[in-house]
Order: sequence, then structure tokens, then C-alpha cells
Amino acid sequence: MPLEIESFEPLKEEEFHLAHDPSYVERVLKCQEENGFGNKSPDVARALPWVAGSMVAATLYALKEKKPAFSPTSGAHHAGFYFGSGFCTFNFLVIAAQKAFQMGAKRVGILDLDRHFGDGTQNIIHKLKLDFIEHYSFGEERIQRGESAEGWLRRLPEILTRFQNCDVVIYNAGVDPHVQDPLGGILTTEQLKARDEIVFDAAAVDGFPPIATSLAGGYQRDKKGTIAPVLRLHDQTLLACQKKLIGTIG
Repeated sequence: MPLEIESFEPLKEEEFHLAHDPSYVERVLKCQEENGFGNKSPDVARALPWVAGSMVAATLYALKEKKPAFSPTSGAHHAGFYFGSGFCTFNFLVIAAQKAFQMGAKRVGILDLDRHFGDGTQNIIHKLKLDFIEHYSFGEERIQRGESAEGWLRRLPEILTRFQNCDVVIYNAGVDPHVQDPLGGILTTEQLKARDEIVFDAAAVDGFPPIATSLAGGYQRDKKGTIAPVLRLHDQTLLACQKKLIGTIG
């Protein structure tokens, strides 16, 4: 299926304030405070507006055009209002939700299927009282329920029904739930594929909101030390999107 590659603009500093304390944003971008990677790298600081800008652009495209969008970005859901953590500096999931709200969305979904709890996302939603956001975190529920992978997959269609009244859904499609991920996943390659197909099957049904997808976590390495295993799993997500929908890379 065809893909349209769209250009986008980096976020301005004040746009980060939609999810973060202004002084925290300023200190990170000026390399005066550690980012989510635990350093003060100028290269990271320069990249952050572009990374966040990609997810925002993908979300607004999905909202406006009523089509799926795909942003090849990661590193958001552990970033809270005052802090960065776990390779996440700025929470572009919440920023994108806020921008969609400003553009007229009445309700925005954040479907977080990364292995880990989106604690930063929940922190910001609570801090700013963003009750227009429907937030689901696989990492949080997995910890609470401790159910099998197959049991969770059987429930996933039901979980997705809570997003039906949203105007757009931001899908944080982490691949660290994979069983071979060093941070402790539970899904096989085939189960991860099934997860994505269930999500995009839902998006293909009339009445379900358009989806903007972000890559999120994945930490596997091959024998050469490369991240090829992670890239293959991310590619599987994109292919699932292509198979079920006409995708757009934002």
C-alpha cells in the first residue's frame, strides 16, 4: 500500500509547556539539567524539538485527515511534568493530545502498549487535570493483573472499545513486551503481530477514531550489538498498519 511522507516543523519551546514545567523545559534545552537519558548532551537537546514535532504532526494529520499516521519516534511516557526518566525527556504523547484538543478534538486517546507503566503520562494528566484524555497503560495493568499474554490478547478488543468516543487515538506501540527483551516482556513475535493487527483492525472499522502511532520502547541487541531485532519488530508494526490501513509516516 502507498505511503505518503510528510514534512513537519520542530516544536517551539513554549509548546513543551503544554505538558511540562516551563523552567524544566528551559533548563533541559539549555543543557543545564539532565535529560531523560541522564546526560546534558547538546545533540539530544537539539533533537528533542524534532522528535516531539514528528509525533504532534502525525497526530494532527490523523485528526484532520481522518487517516492513520505513523511517527518513527520513541521516548515519551516516563517523562512527567517536572522530570524526565527512563530515556524519556519530554512527553510528546501528552503534548500531541493537548495540540489535538486545541485543534477541536473533544476527547483524545493515549493507548500505551509499551511494556512499562506510562507513569509520566499519568503524572501530567493528574497534574494538569486533563480529563479529556482517555489513557490506558498495558504496563500498569499487566503489573496489577499478572495475566497471561493470551489472556490479555483476548481482552484487547474489549479494551479498545473505551476509545470509540475519542476523536483521535495516539498509539504508543512499544516492542519491549517481546519475550526476548532484556527488560522482561511476555509476548512472542507472533503475539506482538497479533496485538498490532487487533489495534489496526479496530481502526479499520467505521466509527473508530484515526490512529497516530509512535514506536516507543525496545532494548534487544543482536550478537553484533546492533538494534536490528528491535527494528524488525518496529517494522512489523508498520507492516500491520499498512496491511489494515493506508498509512502515513509523519
